[in-house]
Order: sequence, then structure tokens, then C-alpha cells
Amino acid sequence: MKKITGLAGAGGSELAQAVVLNRQKVTPHKTTVQNSESEVERFRQIQREYAEELDELYQSALADTGEKTAEIFKAYRVIVCDELFFKRPIQTVMEERIGIDYAIEQEKQAVCSRFEVMEDPYMKERASDIRNVCDELIRRLNGLKNTEEQIQSIREPFILVAEDLSPEDTVRIDKTYLRGFITEKGGITSHTVILAKSLGIPAVVGAGKILSSVITGQRLYINGNEGYGISEPDEDFVLSFRREREQQQERKKQYEAVLTEPAVTLNGRRVAVCINSGDAESRRNFCDGFCDGIGLFRTEFLFMDQRACPNEELQFAVYKETAEKAHGKEVIIRTLDIGGDKKLGYMNIPQENNPFLGYRAIRICLDQPKIFLTQLRAILRASAFGNLKIMFPMIVTAEELRKSREMVEKAKAELRAEGIAFNEKIPLGIMIETPASVLISDKLAKEADFFSIGTNDLIQYTTATDRMNEKVQYLYDPCNLSVLRAIHQVIQNAHKAGIPVGMCGEAASDARLTPLLLAMGLDEFSVAPAQLGRIKYLIRRCDTDKLTDWVNDVLESDSIDEVKQRLASEALD
Repeated sequence: MKKITGLAGAGGSELAQAVVLNRQKVTPHKTTVQNSESEVERFRQIQREYAEELDELYQSALADTGEKTAEIFKAYRVIVCDELFFKRPIQTVMEERIGIDYAIEQEKQAVCSRFEVMEDPYMKERASDIRNVCDELIRRLNGLKNTEEQIQSIREPFILVAEDLSPEDTVRIDKTYLRGFITEKGGITSHTVILAKSLGIPAVVGAGKILSSVITGQRLYINGNEGYGISEPDEDFVLSFRREREQQQERKKQYEAVLTEPAVTLNGRRVAVCINSGDAESRRNFCDGFCDGIGLFRTEFLFMDQRACPNEELQFAVYKETAEKAHGKEVIIRTLDIGGDKKLGYMNIPQENNPFLGYRAIRICLDQPKIFLTQLRAILRASAFGNLKIMFPMIVTAEELRKSREMVEKAKAELRAEGIAFNEKIPLGIMIETPASVLISDKLAKEADFFSIGTNDLIQYTTATDRMNEKVQYLYDPCNLSVLRAIHQVIQNAHKAGIPVGMCGEAASDARLTPLLLAMGLDEFSVAPAQLGRIKYLIRRCDTDKLTDWVNDVLESDSIDEVKQRLASEALD
């Protein structure tokens, strides 16, 4: 019985046999080929086959896990078919009569080394994509098995153990018997974690030298909530896990039982529970019967799906359809939030040393008023068909909020002149996601109609932590006292000004924080659809009248561990 420590990726726990993915590495050597043209044609055949498989993987991922995962395979196919990238390796083969695998390896190293020293997370991620594609081509050129072939014979529940998993790996795996992931590498925003959350299975990442600690067939326990695994657990542990599993199944039934019920605390306080949406799949599957509306509609997905900025009519059609599906419940539409780790090639956003601190979100919209005005007109037009609200991201000054409101008034004036109906009193709110907006939240609350706390960026900016860097993941924690105090300050300032405040970041789904957020006075939780039942269940078990002193105790803690201990004392699950 050996404990393996990593990072908490996707929640849940599981016990099953381990299957170690031996991802064979190939180190191509410089060899001479007799016929360079035949060597190039051999590559072309494998290139075509791989491109076709990526098309199939895109369709499979789209059906199984949604558009967010599927889009990765579009990007991979672009790389596979990039004639500019493969021009040099092919030229080298033709001129020097060497193996194509070696030529591709050399080009991969040269290109990736340039990308990997860049500060831009997007460019670093592109280096990873190029490496994954090239490594797969090299493996195929050397006749090695892919992930699917290595595990296709398994017909019982298993936990996959690997050094790391590429997006291809995660889609190729037969999900019928898959019960969890544990990997040596990867951070909490990795492809592995994204897939695990979409499948509802646990994942532990960044677990060190696990490949040397576990062998295929061993019994393995993983806990994605706390980020650890146990190889060959003893019988007492197994019995304990089975009892825990029975309790989990019972709780799942309890979550499902309250899905259609309102979220009301034991002391009678009604709290809104909404969902986050915006991508094509979530728009297609949206049902207002289980929630109080959409607390965050991410419009960047609509922009990412196009090869040019979507025009007013396309945006209007999407916003109108969503408003009508909500049947009068709120839909908070966040204006374009591009930049940082989200890029749009057709907008020619400049490469920056610190993109998260640079040209992004509302800064782009105010700098490119034509794009902003088009979006605002589309939202306003759709507001005639439902309960829409507009939310501006990354506001850090009152001046930005005022300029944004002025743009809304300009859009309104145009629509009035054209005789087009819209909601004259559409609420205008802002995301609170930077220390700057927290510190002036008392001022901003006087000019905004509502707040929504975006904890993903708030944690990153408050703790000066790159959430994509696994070396500093221990700091990227919603239980960090500075983050909790920031949230408390925002809620207090919002309520003093008489405006509601919600939360749409990942922390809104964190069961540990639910009683604290409720006791602080949070008015709305906006979560992934899969979390609706659980959050409603937790809210309905909480009596906030009894937690006033406890909130103060939490906020006076001296460490993250102490915060977690105090949160555990009031756990509702």
C-alpha cells in the first residue's frame, strides 16, 4: 500500500485495476534511404491516413465530449496538413537522402524550441500541439501502436496510468470501462482534466514518477478531490471505499431529487442557481427546467466558431434563440472576452510578453468600437425576446465601465432611429476578476446593475499565479485567504449599493465553499450543468443564520490549510 501524491484534477474517487499506458518513445537516427522520392511518398501516405483519422476523431469527440474537446482535432489536422511546416523536412530528404522521421524530428525541435521560450501561454500550447502531432507521425513511420490499440482488449473497469495524455489519447480510449486517470505530468487545466470532468470521472495529474510505482493489473485507488492515489490498498481500505461508494450513490440520488426544486436555505433564503453556457453544445442542450437561467453566456465561443467576426444577424439569431429557450429566466451575456489564453487569428491580436496583462476583453472592445457596437446591437435586439442582461469583462476602472455604458447608449440610439424594438432598461453588469476591481468595487457598485465574480482569473491575478503552470499550482487555490477576503469585500460592497452579486467561476461549483459563499451573502451561483443538482442540494441543507461567527473565523485563518480545516467543519455534503 503506497500513497502517490499529485494535483487534484477532476473530482471523485475510484478503485479499479491499473492499466499503464506504455507510450513508446522513438528517437529517430539519421539513416540513409535508397530512394528519396519513395521516402517522401511513404510520409505522404501516413500523413493522409492521419489526417483522415483526425477527422473521425473530431466527429467522435463532438458526439462524446462536446465541441471544446473536438476543436483540438481541428487544430491538429491543420498542423498535419501544414505544407509550410513540412516543406523543410521534405526538402532535406530530397537533398540529403535521409529518413523522413529524422528530418521531422529536427524540424520539430527547432520550431518548438522557439515557441517554448515565449511568455504567451497560447504559443507554448501550440508548441505542445506541434510536438504531439510530430511524435505521432514519427511513431507511425516506425510502425508503433497507438493508444487505442494498446488497451482495446480490456473488458473490465480500469484506471489509466500514463506519463501524460494527448488529446488524441483521451478520445481514442474506449470509455466503456474507463474509471479515471492518473498522470505524471499535466496541470489542472490539461486536456486530461477537461475530458475527465466532461465524463464525470476522477483525475489526478502531476503525480511524479507514478510509472515506476504502478504496474498493469495492480489494484489502484485515486482521489481526484484531494489529488492522490494509493497502489495496492489493503482490504480495510477497500472495504472503507466500498462503503463510501454506497454513500456517493445515495447522495447522487439526492442530488437528482432536487434538480427541479428551488434552491432555498433552511432559514428560508432563496438563492439563484444558473448555468454557464455559450458553446454550441451547451446552447443546443440548454433546458431552463432545472435552473434559474444562464449566469454566464460566453460569447467568445460564437466568435471562435467563425473565420471572421460574426455579423450582427448571426449574433442576433444566437442570442434570440437562447433568450427564447430561457422562457423569461435571466440570460447574462458577457461581451467578447478574447485575449490572454483565448486567441482569434482573424482579429490580428498582437503577440505580447504578458498576454493576461495586456490587450484583452473590454480593452479590445473599447479599442475596436465597430466590433463592440455590432455585438451590443445584436444583444439589444435579442433583449426584446427574453430577459437578457449585458456583462462587461475585465473592468478595472470606473472610466471603462462608463465608456462601455456609453457604447450601449449609442447602440440604443441607432436602434431607436431604425424603429427596432429592444429592452430600454436592460441591466448592465460587470465581471469582478482583478484585484483592481475588488479594491474599487464600492465605486463600481454605484454604476453597475450587478456583479459576477469570475474566480478563475481572480485567483490568478490575486495570487500572481499562472494557472497553466504546474510548478505553482499549490498557490492557485480558491481557499487562499486573499481570494476569500476579496470575495467577501465584493459581496459587502455590492449589497451596500443595493445590487446583486453572483459567481460564475469554478469556485461556484466547489462544495467546500458553498456554505461560506452563502453565509457571505452570494445571491447567485452559476455552474456547469452537471453540478446543478449538487449545488441545489447543498444550498437546501444550509442555515446561514448560524454561520456569521464562523465566516469571521474563516477569514481570520493563518494559512490555506487552516481555511480548509474550518471549511470542513461546516461541510454540507
